[in-house]
Amino acid sequence: RREEHLKSERVFTYQGRAIRHLKNSFRGACRRAGIEDFRFHDLRHTAASQLVIKGASLKEVQELLGHKTMAMTLRYAHLSKESMRRAVNLLNGLTGGGVCHPTVTRTKEPVGVKS
Repeated sequence: RREEHLKSERVFTYQGRAIRHLKNSFRGACRRAGIEDFRFHDLRHTAASQLVIKGASLKEVQELLGHKTMAMTLRYAHLSKESMRRAVNLLNGLTGGGVCHPTVTRTKEPVGVKS
């Protein structure tokens, strides 16, 4: 807090004053935006997942979120189907042929397999 010259002990402020009823403010913002079934705490899950998807290590996410255990971090970091597909595709080219999972995108036909 000293490095950033922050005066308030609160994380969320408006014009230098603490927001005391964050829950109500967040609920109102979601209602105005047409967002349903979303809690403030869901933002932690979203942040953790997006960090991992964008390339942050699980250790970095653990430190940022302040988790004591990696098990807790894993509960927060949810990967998208697309990021899982990209991870599987990293295995392309490791073998000379064979059949891969249907989600794997091939760049060329494997040896000995006819179309």
